[in-house]
Amino acid sequence: NVHPTVKPVALMSWLIKLIAPPGATVLDPFMGSGTTGVAAVQEGREFIGIEREAEYLEIAKARIDNATRQGVLL
Repeated sequence: NVHPTVKPVALMSWLIKLIAPPGATVLDPFMGSGTTGVAAVQEGREFIGIEREAEYLEIAKARIDNATRQGVLL
């Protein structure tokens, strides 16, 4: 992942579980490469992401699509 501020999916999963109850929608207005979106999908939350850089948007879309195909990991 070439994004300059990549975060671990495990960290974002922990934060999502901490503040977003089941059934919540997670909003990430600075989506970058989509780590928060991946974590949201894995935690069974809905996700809305916003990214202005086309390069990172494509990376995020691919990562989130892949996480969605894999389903919720238990």
